[in-house]
Amino acid sequence: MSLFFPAMKKNKGEGLKVGSEIPGVKVFDTEGNPLSLRELCNQGIVLLYFFPKAFTPGCTLQACHLRDRLSDLQQHKIKVYGISKDKPCIQKKFSQSYRLNFCLLSDLHGEACKTFGVPLFLGMPKRVSFLIKEGKLLWRDFHPHVERTADDVLEAIAASMYWPKD
Repeated sequence: MSLFFPAMKKNKGEGLKVGSEIPGVKVFDTEGNPLSLRELCNQGIVLLYFFPKAFTPGCTLQACHLRDRLSDLQQHKIKVYGISKDKPCIQKKFSQSYRLNFCLLSDLHGEACKTFGVPLFLGMPKRVSFLIKEGKLLWRDFHPHVERTADDVLEAIAASMYWPKD
């Protein structure tokens, strides 16, 4: 059980533990500019979700679900970042093709996957979600549902007595 989300027991994967500081792993935006995950996640509340591959059916469904539910997440001041090992130019095309209203990031060298403990299958990251607040990991889901990712995050927030109710 975690200090932040004691009611959430289903997230039993390996990797970055709840309560951990987010490391300064380098990723790339859709223009190929390097970014630090620590810097991105140190500012407010972040949903960082890893996905296997752009333009695949499940990943497209999940991205469109988050696009359509972004306003619900933003009511809780949550910023969304999707991350995969796709090249920045592929992430950019994926984002434009589906009019995504959040940022996609490229983990070209697999550093973020390794640091966060995201399992790989055929060299691609498995689907994993992380909720981060002010640079600390609050919640993780190693088995997110593509059509329920936003709902699962909102349920985790509602279940937490440590989450501010402002």
